[in-house]
Amino acid sequence: MILGLDHADTFGEIVRHHEAGTIPPTVMWGACPTLFDPTQAPPGQHTAFMWEKLPYRVNGDAANWDNLRQEHARAMLQLWQGYAPNLADAVIDSFARTPRDTERELPNMREGDLLVGAFANDQVGYHRPFAGAGNYRTHLPGLYLCGASSHPGGNITGLPAYNAAQVIVSDLGLSPDWLPAPIAAQPVV
Repeated sequence: MILGLDHADTFGEIVRHHEAGTIPPTVMWGACPTLFDPTQAPPGQHTAFMWEKLPYRVNGDAANWDNLRQEHARAMLQLWQGYAPNLADAVIDSFARTPRDTERELPNMREGDLLVGAFANDQVGYHRPFAGAGNYRTHLPGLYLCGASSHPGGNITGLPAYNAAQVIVSDLGLSPDWLPAPIAAQPVV
């Protein structure tokens, strides 16, 4: 789900804030994984996450995030509660990570870059992370490429690994049991 992107003009405002090194209007992407995997929480409870793309250097210095982390986390939760008012009394615990925290914990995500590399014209889509790498196979037989720097991109979605796994089982002549039935074969609801 995406929250806070209520008008197309918001995107331009976000870009301007990034260029200025200021915190943009809150626009979050997220999910509630327990809707699909209830084992991630005790019965009757849920896990959920939200994230947003924020500038690494706030007002010119990444260290500013250390003082802004909790305040911004509260703003994100407040926006979320606007869409899900029952969340106000339901949160048992939460934590927040800033772009600076991301870099501290995952050094390959330089400057907190969840996309792990540029989304420039020559590094996007099938050409991610470089031309010819979009099929997940490398020039060495049996060696595959996946991860946030691979097609279709980062954001910690798991899609690069999911896609690479499909290529690997296909190369091995196996039939994956995790793929949904083709649309034409699905029952009409």
